[in-house]
Amino acid sequence: MYGTYLRLNITVHDSWRAVVRAAARKLSRQALRDPRCRIARKRFYREMLDYHRQEQEIVATWRL
Repeated sequence: MYGTYLRLNITVHDSWRAVVRAAARKLSRQALRDPRCRIARKRFYREMLDYHRQEQEIVATWRL
């Protein structure tokens, strides 16, 4: 899933909303509309936000 995060075309300085918007664009229309996929969608968004948070921590730690 980290590869998907890298393909979101966002920067480390983007907000969490930008991450969710970019992640939503990667999903198909059917996956976005299907109520049965809600749990999987939430899991996907949370993973993308976790990767983003980790990247922000690295930048803050190393002051990049």
